[in-house]
Amino acid sequence: MKKELLIIVFKINVQSLTRQQAQQQIYEFMQSNTLSSDEELKENYTIREIWLPITDGQSDVKVIYPIPQYSQNIELEELVKTISENMKKYPDSALTNDWKKLVRSLKLKKLDIELC
Repeated sequence: MKKELLIIVFKINVQSLTRQQAQQQIYEFMQSNTLSSDEELKENYTIREIWLPITDGQSDVKVIYPIPQYSQNIELEELVKTISENMKKYPDSALTNDWKKLVRSLKLKKLDIELC
């Protein structure tokens, strides 16, 4: 059985926290809320999670792939912009490496679909 890719973005507001406090909060949140260890989901999905610290706006969780039929491209473009800005702010974070892996995975999936 072929697994479907599932990409989830967790945006966590860390505005009033120091960098160390923000990292600790995100780590704790990841430990208690990750879907990657859910055995039922792992049967049918390859799960990629992006944990994004933000300083403006509210914390949020979104599935960005597969793109729901009712979703607009504007939301996706805004999310890519937010991720890119955070990668510039925190270039040494794991986000940069995860993002590059995610882009490669999406390109491979697109190639696979085009070849079928």
